[in-house]
Amino acid sequence: MTMENVTPMTLLDQYTPHFDFVLREHLLVTANPDETYKKVGEVPASFQPLGVPSPLRPRHCAPGFDEILAHGRWTVLGRRPGQELVLGAAGRFWTAFSDWQHITAEEFPNFSRPRRGTIAIAFVHRPYGEEQTLLTFEARATTTDPVAYRWAEWYWHTVKPTARLVIRRILRGAAN
Repeated sequence: MTMENVTPMTLLDQYTPHFDFVLREHLLVTANPDETYKKVGEVPASFQPLGVPSPLRPRHCAPGFDEILAHGRWTVLGRRPGQELVLGAAGRFWTAFSDWQHITAEEFPNFSRPRRGTIAIAFVHRPYGEEQTLLTFEARATTTDPVAYRWAEWYWHTVKPTARLVIRRILRGAAN
């Protein structure tokens, strides 16, 4: 393999090389990566509950993915201007009473508090031709022990359909 065929490691790969759950959506945008990056550069401030209607809410006893995005204690894990923005949060996010932990970018990869997990999200902007960008939103969740895994697995599979709707809405908002 030659060096030009090697894909560089993403920031998301650096912070969550191993994960239990993943959700990824893409959108092709008519703008260059710098333009799309500027639109999501202030993502932590722009996450607002998107009001997923109750029938689409996964369960009344668990928060919707839009609520996790809006209420999580997000830390900027890394940035590559014009290419990638990665945010992370830690705690117990799969129950009605989320327990968000304060965490730094340095602590994130080794977070290990029992019965908790981490969630990392990335906005990746890749050139697609001369005038377009492939905008990707990827979320990766990691748990700290088997009990947390079982609860998070139930939550992740329950929330996945509505989470996709939320992510697509965020990507469309970044495209406009």
